Amino acid sequence: MKDGFDVVTDVRGLINIPAIKSLLGGGKVEPSVKSTASTVKGIVVNSISISNTADQIGFGNVNCYAPAISSTVNGKTVLLPDQQALSTLAKAITPLIDGVYSASFRVWVEDMAVILQDTDGSYFANIRFRYQSIQDNFKNI
Repeated sequence: MKDGFDVVTDVRGLINIPAIKSLLGGGKVEPSVKSTASTVKGIVVNSISISNTADQIGFGNVNCYAPAISSTVNGKTVLLPDQQALSTLAKAITPLIDGVYSASFRVWVEDMAVILQDTDGSYFANIRFRYQSIQDNFKNI
């Protein structure tokens, strides 16, 4: 049986590749939590859940972070999402995790990227995925 840690490892392995890392400008593809400042691009893969059944189904997120853009509105400075950077990251990642069929798991995009604001005020593009574990370790079959 797989758990949430396995989900993160499997999906992170699909996107922690040179083509994606080159878009991050020194940022990282990290498991579970973003460890760098909001001024650095980065990607976080996390697991929301996975069932404890023979046909394990789970869900998770790929969150793409990019530094906010500072803008002045009515004389006040506000931070806005960098739509271009977030879109570039999301569009590069989506085909890498949508409709993947490997020997031990399947993964596909459940919801296309949407921009959300994090608790620190930064912005990220959230891509929700569905994960299915392929079990071959049954002893009673």
